[in-house]
Amino acid sequence: MTKEKLRDGLLKLSYGISGELDEYQRQRLDHLGNSGYLLLTLFTPLLLLVAMVLALTTTYKIAFLFAFVSILALFIVVTWYFYLVMGKERVLVNELPAKELKKTKRWVVKRGIIIGLVAALVEAIVQVAVFLANAGDSLTKLPAVAHVMIYVVLVFNALFFGLLVGCGWGWMYWRNLKKGE
Repeated sequence: MTKEKLRDGLLKLSYGISGELDEYQRQRLDHLGNSGYLLLTLFTPLLLLVAMVLALTTTYKIAFLFAFVSILALFIVVTWYFYLVMGKERVLVNELPAKELKKTKRWVVKRGIIIGLVAALVEAIVQVAVFLANAGDSLTKLPAVAHVMIYVVLVFNALFFGLLVGCGWGWMYWRNLKKGE
């Protein structure tokens, strides 16, 4: 039995591939990875240049917000492009025996729940930190009930975000499961 390469393990974890990577999958993932790297290295400096111009002409807060949102949007667009192309080319299809299919579907649900909870926790921490950083002195003027309600809304917002992330990850993996021979 040969030891799996770290690179192959990371590819399988990132794209939800179970079993061995065949040559076609490796070739397509390498091709798409190179394309994504090229897109990101071309557009990221351009977006940062626009953010620098914004910093010189407007406030730093607007420039930082533009840089953050635009780079995040670029990563999201490139990721969705990958999944659409890989879905068309059937790169991520996992053919499993019938007895493993049920066990794998349970694993997908558990993994989706865990990923959703981690995403909700990270989102809650970030939202509370951003809220506290932007609130300033206005928090002292609010009654205690309003403080509690603000935090409850932030936590529910984070849980909703975690639910979306977990369900999205589970759906992307689930749709690529296929009953094999």
